[in-house]
Amino acid sequence: MTLVRYRLALLCRLVWMGTAALLLTACVPTSRIQSVEKLADLPSGEVLVVGRIELDPPLKPGEQKLSARYAEYDRLGMVIVGEELRDVDRPALGDMKQRINATFGEHFFVNHPAQPFYILKTWVVMRAEIRVVSPNARVDDGVAPLQGLFRVDLKPGDQAVYIGTIRYHRDEFFGTTRVQVRDDYASANAEFQRRFGRSLTLRKSLAVPVRP
Repeated sequence: MTLVRYRLALLCRLVWMGTAALLLTACVPTSRIQSVEKLADLPSGEVLVVGRIELDPPLKPGEQKLSARYAEYDRLGMVIVGEELRDVDRPALGDMKQRINATFGEHFFVNHPAQPFYILKTWVVMRAEIRVVSPNARVDDGVAPLQGLFRVDLKPGDQAVYIGTIRYHRDEFFGTTRVQVRDDYASANAEFQRRFGRSLTLRKSLAVPVRP
């Protein structure tokens, strides 16, 4: 096997450790849920979903170990969503096709079909580094889960919906100790209008916690 083929195979391998998934981020597929920069980007018949993800305490400088290749995952929560309530303790790459990429502490503006969905789990890439020691390459990759199930009620006819700020409280081991949904509609709507004008009304439909 050539060195190039060896490295490619190594990058596309999933490794599991306990209940935490070690996910090789170079192989994460593109999500069908995308950031909407202007209204022309919103697919016909879909809803513009507005919300925010927060982490308490926030990530400390250097807490994530990301090489330059994986800089896009800095301060990022990968919010896995789905139409049905299900377990994603060990997510397949297919789960990543239905995710919101949410930078912690910033509002996201994304598209979604006009139907209810669940927020199943949020993942944070904590380690993603490639160390090359000729003739072998070693990948060190770790992902931390944020626990919490939520239902988001979208309905036909919706154009833009605000789902709130989901705040994950964590301990020193990155365990989720508490999750809350905060109503920051005023600030979200102000940013929404700055970005998209007043042609759409942002309806409030806060994410509702679901007991497993």
